[in-house]
Amino acid sequence: MIDKLRVMYLLRDFPQISHTYEKNEIEAVRDEFVIKIIAMKKPNLPYKNHAPFHYISNRAMIHEAIKEFCPHVIHSHYLDNIQILSKLSGQSNIPFTIRAHSFDTMEPGKRLSLFDFISLPQRDSIPTHIRMGAPLINDDLCLGILSFPFSRQILERAGIRSDKIFDCYPVVNYRKFHDRSPNGNAIMNTGACIPKKQMEDFVHLATIKPNMEFNLYAMGYKVGKIARFNEAKGSPVNIVPPVEPEDMPREYKKHRWLVYTASRKIGTVGWPMAVAEAQASGVCVCMPNLRPDLKEYVGDAGFLYDSISEAAEIISKPVPEEMRQIGFEHAKKSDIFEHKVILTDLWKKAAGPFQ
Repeated sequence: MIDKLRVMYLLRDFPQISHTYEKNEIEAVRDEFVIKIIAMKKPNLPYKNHAPFHYISNRAMIHEAIKEFCPHVIHSHYLDNIQILSKLSGQSNIPFTIRAHSFDTMEPGKRLSLFDFISLPQRDSIPTHIRMGAPLINDDLCLGILSFPFSRQILERAGIRSDKIFDCYPVVNYRKFHDRSPNGNAIMNTGACIPKKQMEDFVHLATIKPNMEFNLYAMGYKVGKIARFNEAKGSPVNIVPPVEPEDMPREYKKHRWLVYTASRKIGTVGWPMAVAEAQASGVCVCMPNLRPDLKEYVGDAGFLYDSISEAAEIISKPVPEEMRQIGFEHAKKSDIFEHKVILTDLWKKAAGPFQ
């Protein structure tokens, strides 16, 4: 009889501050499983309170670490890691699971319209790494892939078997952010400072509403560029230095609106954790109307805008209290402590009859 299953996490740049979904997931499962974490790349901006890990970039050395730990299952994030994950799994004959995100399931520049979702886009709109990875995911060593509901049809179109795909909302520590007390009046945006987030739009929005407080929690990468852009526009936005994940709940409470910007041209912003975190904190959400599936994710606890001027009009009005209350409940769909069973049930398959 196995006491606890051993799970090897194979992550790209742990502990990256903009990748707190990995942190949330690990914290949700660590009491039930024996966890060992390998980071294959050093993070751009690490956070402090992280689980123990080993940095190993050499595949042969990772294989040796797997043999030494002897896990029941290997787990990773991002579909563009599928090749190395499958090779290490095959070398060790150890099953694996993988959690997909957004950029790794959508082709940059392929914005999906309502017609596309109804008629199903052509095969050439599927990222190459998914097409090449489909046989690896369909292999018996793959226990399953967790993915946002909207990406199921993309994955199936790539040839991935439907029974290998498990629909799952984002990985959010809901209980950490859930706070029904009154909120402040500022406007916020947050996330990795990369082109697909188009944070310049947030600066433009602030220039339209000069009498409102705008706070940008931009993390790593191209923060210097957005800071220079903000300065050139007269510094209408407060660019907040990196905040540790444990301190973010109190930052959300300073705000009444989250305006989550995104590039329509790149089109790979999916279901950001910040939306559920904001709703759990009593913050109303406003984000671009990129695709039909975003209505499902934002639900009736936020707005989708088609232009910055429309966003300015939305945030000029008081937050509807009914919408705020709906947000507290809607955000629960992303609670990792509730939906972690989707993942852990897959892991338990690795133990078979010996569990």
